[in-house]
Amino acid sequence: ELLVGSLSAAAVCACSLLISGSSFAYSGNNDASDVSGVMNGSFYVSGSYSPSFPSISSFAISESDRGGSYVKGYNKNLSTLNVSDPISFTQNDPSFKFAKSLLTSFDGATGYAIGGARVEVEVGYKKFETLAESDYKHVESHNFVAVGRDATLTPDNFFVMKIDSVKDISVMLNACYDVMHTDLPVSPYMCAGLGASFINIADHVTSKLAYRGKVGVSYKLTPEISLIAGGFYHGIFDEQYAGIPASNRVNIAGGAAAKVKANIASYGFNIGAR
Repeated sequence: ELLVGSLSAAAVCACSLLISGSSFAYSGNNDASDVSGVMNGSFYVSGSYSPSFPSISSFAISESDRGGSYVKGYNKNLSTLNVSDPISFTQNDPSFKFAKSLLTSFDGATGYAIGGARVEVEVGYKKFETLAESDYKHVESHNFVAVGRDATLTPDNFFVMKIDSVKDISVMLNACYDVMHTDLPVSPYMCAGLGASFINIADHVTSKLAYRGKVGVSYKLTPEISLIAGGFYHGIFDEQYAGIPASNRVNIAGGAAAKVKANIASYGFNIGAR
């Protein structure tokens, strides 16, 4: 209900921006032909390459529906990978760091513009891979943690989680405004948006209410095509991700699911065309 209500509010604000934008355009132009040109709206599509930098803090794992858990990381000195053996996990309270998303970060949008005001639906994809904080003998072992029900792991009191990345597929409703100049090809713009982020952790997707801000400039290459460049910030309101199934149950009895508490956000820049 919160997500639906917020999206409805965003739609109302976006419509208000379109109305105010068209009114502003009308009052600022006395020539009838100029008014007609500004008032005629148009649909558009855009695409951009958007290198992103993660801002993921307090990434903490525990067992869902349990008060206390003991999390241990894989032994970095082991050259083999055997996640079913409890003695493979020796690092207490492991932490996670994530790499910037350079080659796997894109955004696309379709929208409607009238005067300087625009409303658009934007879809984005970002993937932040897990980074090893130190040298590991096995190339993938830093991705695995054991979630135990006791400080001493035994074959039947822990399960394994594989955290190799955090993926974010977002669907946003943005309200934008272009500061238009009739005698210049360059126009600054700003956008604010609300929507949903579908966060993938350990192959489990959780939807969250998200927000986004963008600023930049567009350069009119032709009457129909503009080049765009700018920066953005993308944040998520909630930081709880529960019910993530175990990557490997090992021999634990009962349910085997984890929860993650993390403040997930990203920022970066984008270059593209509209």
